[in-house]
Amino acid sequence: MKKFIIFGILFAIGFCSCYKDKGNYDYDEIFEITIDSLQESYHCYALIDTLRIAPEIYPQNVEYEYWWAVYENIEGMGIAPKLDTICYTCHLEYPISLAPGNYGLIFSAKEKTTGIAQIVDCSLTVETALSTGWYVLRTQDGVTDLDLFTATDKIENVIASNNNGKNLKGEACALSHISAYRAWDEGTSSYANTNTLFALSDEDMVAIRIHDGIVVRTFDELFYEVPTVAAPSDIFGGLIDIYAINAGKIYTIYNMMVNSGRFGEPKAGSYELSSFRVHNDMMGPLLYDKNTSSFCTADAYSNELFLFSDDGPIDSISLPSVNQMNADLLFMGPTSNNCAYALMKKKQEDMYLMLNLNANCTSPYKNPIQTCDTLDNNLGILNADKWATNLSNHIIYYAQGNSIYSCNIDGGYQERQQVTLPVDENITYMRHLVYNDYDNMENSFDYIAVASYDGNDYKVYLYRLQAGNLQPDPQILEGKGKVGALIYIAGTKGTALR
Repeated sequence: MKKFIIFGILFAIGFCSCYKDKGNYDYDEIFEITIDSLQESYHCYALIDTLRIAPEIYPQNVEYEYWWAVYENIEGMGIAPKLDTICYTCHLEYPISLAPGNYGLIFSAKEKTTGIAQIVDCSLTVETALSTGWYVLRTQDGVTDLDLFTATDKIENVIASNNNGKNLKGEACALSHISAYRAWDEGTSSYANTNTLFALSDEDMVAIRIHDGIVVRTFDELFYEVPTVAAPSDIFGGLIDIYAINAGKIYTIYNMMVNSGRFGEPKAGSYELSSFRVHNDMMGPLLYDKNTSSFCTADAYSNELFLFSDDGPIDSISLPSVNQMNADLLFMGPTSNNCAYALMKKKQEDMYLMLNLNANCTSPYKNPIQTCDTLDNNLGILNADKWATNLSNHIIYYAQGNSIYSCNIDGGYQERQQVTLPVDENITYMRHLVYNDYDNMENSFDYIAVASYDGNDYKVYLYRLQAGNLQPDPQILEGKGKVGALIYIAGTKGTALR
């Protein structure tokens, strides 16, 4: 909470208030106003909450003039916020009708005789019921939509219910959250940073404004030139770059400059990217080209993919080439210390490899392979339906039918059965999800999320982890359809998906 004592003139966020006093006064000490009982920050839901604040003003035996005002926190240097006065009483009772976003809240108390004033500046976060919770992307009867599980409620068909019954055709495949995606703001008639959820099926993709569930971009509207085939598999990125993969081609947006939120031409070449990738927010993504059996990367500045050299940071003589590997990528996922595991199978022989890769993809793009293990062909991990890496330990979880196993890489690929679901449930999705809420650590979690499907309904099991093992009594989310992706979103603060 910021406090300012201002004599005569109030210099606060670009405006002033003056008081002229021609009288003669003799003060033994400086008159000082104290304002108590205000918090550093406030959090409200739009159209639901009323903000009620009752400041305590000292000294109490004098007459004051009061005002409250609110302004939007605008990113960008040299941009002056617009102040909106909302109240002229000491006690504030303000029904929240602001658009979701981050605001500053100003309170001023001025002593009438001297003109001495004090101003308090707090932060105000406005969200909606759609801002925070578990979003489940699921397919039912050939169409894909979202269910949202908040702390107190379940909201079904988020896309259709907010967009005149329209949803996505095809099978659910991916979700992504970008808090600063550029979308058109009708209020300012300009492109503005927008808290956005991307929902993808294997035939369609939409950008959804999180605070009201409105689709701000359809598949066709996400590109300057619409791809001839709609087959999206992923969209990811954030502050610096945004990437989209469609029909094996990669598209980019450089997000550090003013942009319209549309992707240009795909990177040139005859490549076809795997749907598996690993991305560090501040680096390029780690990708795999199926056509050349080569690992590669990209950025938003160039119109081409970058191949890695075979010169690595350690003894590269004993490591395989990162190019022309003549192998299929069965799975790749992130692990600790910005690394990744990649499970490979040689094309012309019954040989399986596990690669440990450096996922910090920066120029001059040296060989990312750190270790390469040849696996025993009897391992269960080689014949899994789904895989998920542990983000903290060197463990890969895998599913076969309705059972989940762990494979401890540091323990010589020791495999252990973790849990078995009911016999009629098949696992359709699995991922390690970690979220840290540093403002309120009680909201933090560390889960292995597992989604199952029995032919009609889904269940999402959120298993707590202890020493890499799945703990009993998971939280369970339930609904209709087959789950293809899952994400937790906490307003604009962050997400558990990377």
